[in-house]
Amino acid sequence: MAKSESAASTECFNIEFMRSLVKQYSELGQWTSALFWADVAASASSAGGQASGDDIWLLASAMLARGELHRAAYAVTSRALHRRHLLCLGVVMRAYLAAKEPATALNMLDECDPALLEPRNTDQTHNRALAGVLVWQARALSSLERREAAAEALAAALRADCANYEALDLLLDQHALTPRQELELISSLAVSTQLGPAEGALVRRAYRQRALRYTPEPAARPPGPPGPDEPALGSGAEAEAETEAAAEAVRARTLEAAAARARRLAAGGRWRAALGALAEPWAAAADRVACLVELRRSAELFAFAHELVDAYPHDWTSWFAVGCYYYLIGKSEFARRYLSKAKTLEPGAGCVWLAYGHSFAADNEHDQAMAAYFKASQLMSGCHLPPLYVGVECSLLNNPPMCAKFLARAAALHTGNDTSEPSGGELDPEAEVENKGRWECVVRCVEEPHVAHEAGVAAFAAGDLRAARVLLGRALDAARGDRPLDQLGARWAATLDALGHATRALGGRREALEWHERALALRPTRARSHAARGLCLALLRREREAARALHHALALDADDVVAHALLDAVIDRLDVDSQDEEIPQFPFPELNFSPHTPATPTAAADVTGAADVTNMADMSMSFD
Repeated sequence: MAKSESAASTECFNIEFMRSLVKQYSELGQWTSALFWADVAASASSAGGQASGDDIWLLASAMLARGELHRAAYAVTSRALHRRHLLCLGVVMRAYLAAKEPATALNMLDECDPALLEPRNTDQTHNRALAGVLVWQARALSSLERREAAAEALAAALRADCANYEALDLLLDQHALTPRQELELISSLAVSTQLGPAEGALVRRAYRQRALRYTPEPAARPPGPPGPDEPALGSGAEAEAETEAAAEAVRARTLEAAAARARRLAAGGRWRAALGALAEPWAAAADRVACLVELRRSAELFAFAHELVDAYPHDWTSWFAVGCYYYLIGKSEFARRYLSKAKTLEPGAGCVWLAYGHSFAADNEHDQAMAAYFKASQLMSGCHLPPLYVGVECSLLNNPPMCAKFLARAAALHTGNDTSEPSGGELDPEAEVENKGRWECVVRCVEEPHVAHEAGVAAFAAGDLRAARVLLGRALDAARGDRPLDQLGARWAATLDALGHATRALGGRREALEWHERALALRPTRARSHAARGLCLALLRREREAARALHHALALDADDVVAHALLDAVIDRLDVDSQDEEIPQFPFPELNFSPHTPATPTAAADVTGAADVTNMADMSMSFD
C-alpha cells in the first residue's frame, strides 16, 4: 500500500521536463541550479525503486562541475552504477583523476563488467561513451608513468570512436608512436562507417595534417588544367572530389587547421610564416613560444609569457614560456627554475625536458644536458628530437661511435624504421669498428634535414669526409624540397659552409669556394663564411682577395681566432712574394740646387716634362 502511494505521489512530476532543465542549466554554466533539479529528478525517478543510471549521471556530473569530487564519486559508487553504467563509470574516473587519485580511477575500471568495455558495431552512442572512458584510462595510466598502456588505450578509443579528437591529440602529444605508425593508425580507422562522407573527409584530412607536424609543408602548386596523362573523372569520382574539396574548404577555416599549418611551417624552418599562421593569440601556446625563441624576439616573448601567467597560472605552458624567455636572454639558471615548475605541473611534457636540456647545453654542462634529453626520450619514445640532441652532445664530447648510434636512431624514428634499440642510458657502446663504417646506417635512412646536418658535421669531425659530404648534401636537398637553393632560409648557411669545408678537404677548392659564396648569399654578415671564403682563396693562390675576405670577417667578428691566424699567414705570403719580385727603378730628374745658377726657362721646360720641379724658395723655416 505504501509503495503504491509513493508511486502515485510522483506521477504529478514531469521527470523529462526536469531532466531538460538540468541540461539547459548545465549548458548555461549554472551548476547549482543544475544540481538542484538533477537531485529532484533522481529522487522522483527512484520513488518506485532505484534511480536510473542516466539520472545519477546527471547528478554526479553537476557535483563534479561544482568541484565536489568525492561527493560525485560517492553518488555513483554507493549505488554500484560504475559496474554496469558506462557514463557513470566515466564520471567516477574523472572525479578521482581531478582529486589526483589515478590508481583509484583504474580500480573503478577493474570493477566494471568486462562486457561493458567492448565496442558495439550497431551502437555508436555506446562506442562514443566507451571512447571517453578509455581516454580517462589513458590519462590515469600516464599519471602513473605507464605510457605504453596509455598509448594502447588511446588507440582503442580512436578505433571505437574515430571522431574523438581528444584521443588523437593526446596520442600525438605523447609521441608514443613513430610518424609512420601514427599515419597507419589514422588510415585504419573506420571513418566511412562511423561518419558521413563530408565529415569523414574532413576527419581524414585534419588527422593527417595533425600527424605530419614534423614534415615541412610543400610549396603550393599554381592551379592549372589537368595533365594529358590524368584520367577523366567519372560521376562518382567527381562527386567524391567535390565532397573532399568542400570538406577541405571548411577545415581550412578552423583554428586547428591554422595551428597544424604553423607546426608544419616551423618544421621547415619558416618561423616567421609559422608565427603569422597563429592568428589567435592563445592558440598553440607552446608553438608560439618556439617561434619567438627561434626568431629571438625576447620582448614579444616576455609580454606573451606574462599574459599566460596572469591568465593561466596553473597551466604548464605559462611557466614553460617564462623559462624559454630566460633561456633566450642567456640566464640559464632562471630558465631552469621556471622550467622545473612547468614539468612539476605536467610531468609528461617532453618539450619542457628538451628546453631543460638546452639550458644545460648553453652552459656547456653536457652530462646534465644528456640526462635531460634521456628523460625526454623516455617521455617521447616515438619522437626523433631527443636522440638527435643526445647525438649532438656525444659529438661535442668527442664520442663518434655513440654519436653515430643516436643519430641513426633519430633518423630511423623520423622515417618510421625503428631500430628497436633502447633510447636511454643503458645503450652499450659497440666495439671499435672502422671509422668509415659508423655512418653507413645514417646515410641509408636519413631524411630529416636537421638530423642529416648534425650527422654530416659529426662525420666531418670524425674524419669521414665522404660520408660528411653525402650527409650535408642530403640535408640541403631535404631542406629545400622543390625550391631552388637560393631560396633557402638563412639558418642553412651553416650547412652550406660545412659542405664547403668537406669539399675543400676532399680537394675541391673551387667548388668549396662556390659553396661558401652561396652561404654568403643567404647570410652576408656571417663572419665564418667570409673566413672560409678567405681560406679557399688563399689555397687558390689569390692572396689579395683572401686578405680582403679575412679583413671583412674580422670587421664582423673581431674575436675570430681562425680569421686572425689565416690573415697573418696570408700577409706573410704577400710579404714574401713582394720581396721576390724585382722592384722597378724609376729615373729621377736632375735638379740644380745652386743658388748662384738660376734655372733657365729652357731647362725648366725640360724638367717639367719629366717630373715635378721643386721650388726651394718656398721651403723656409719661418713661422711668420
